[in-house]
Amino acid sequence: MSLLIALLAALVPTLGYTLLIWWLDRHEKEPLHLLIVAFVWGALPAVALALITEVALAPTVVTHFGPGAPTTLAAPIVEETLKALALIGIFLFARREFNGVLDGIIYGALVGFGFAMTENLLYFLSYAEQFGTVWLMRTLLFGFNHAFFSSIVGIALGLVRYERRRWVGYLATPIALWLAILVHALHNSSAQAGVLGLLLAWLADSGGVLIVLATAVLAQRHELHWTSTYLGAEVERGIIDEEQYQIVQHPTQRLRVEGQALLQGGWTALRATHRFHHLLIELAFVKHQVALGDRFCTPADVEALRGAVLEARRHMEQSGARVAAR
Repeated sequence: MSLLIALLAALVPTLGYTLLIWWLDRHEKEPLHLLIVAFVWGALPAVALALITEVALAPTVVTHFGPGAPTTLAAPIVEETLKALALIGIFLFARREFNGVLDGIIYGALVGFGFAMTENLLYFLSYAEQFGTVWLMRTLLFGFNHAFFSSIVGIALGLVRYERRRWVGYLATPIALWLAILVHALHNSSAQAGVLGLLLAWLADSGGVLIVLATAVLAQRHELHWTSTYLGAEVERGIIDEEQYQIVQHPTQRLRVEGQALLQGGWTALRATHRFHHLLIELAFVKHQVALGDRFCTPADVEALRGAVLEARRHMEQSGARVAAR
């Protein structure tokens, strides 16, 4: 099998899954550079470090726990720990962009998809004679596995995002990591137990993915509530008008308005309208963070964002995006 075919077989499904996860983040899109960091960490450093560590540990693990232990014991511990490092890093160093459970799912899934893509590529090259079966198993039946495992830690970090008691985060994160390790280990063990084991693994993993997706939908509703609650006062202040308030609450309406801005004023109008919408969502989220007493956001940040929104509105109106500015 050529490297190009194997690469496309690993890359194309991953792009599709990644776009689906990106679509879930409908209210406040995460910064592109952080999304890239999460994906690349999973695809390159995490895989490389996992391979080196697992190869180094294999003789010791086999000696103490048996021949199947590298797959069922060592691999889940090493891989989930390495993937979690990216999530913890984003949580600590880009905390203002880590707004809650949905963000944890997004970042966790991207780390997992990056890891799965590279791992799949290695499997396709190693088992070229069984490519069809391996591709079906790893991209369709279990294509969301690594994303699901990593999302467990992401959900935990999102849940403790506004928790003032630091010990809760110190406790919740390792518990979530060990849960991810356990689920990963159970999957690996079941997948080696024949057809029935594969079926059980698929049912368990699919159930986990559905739980994560349901959690994401619930988190979306919370974010919509933040937008509705905290931007209503901005209408009274005159920062935005009633129509803009209604539009910004609905991703489909924002997209429609941005499309009309493109037709009316070209790329300049589109960029101005998109920035206006983005700043409004950010204003709502920052107001929510301030209301919860988040030490990373202050009332001064809210005032600065109000000024930015007014400036963006002026630029939008000057650019010819009349529909969005009525």
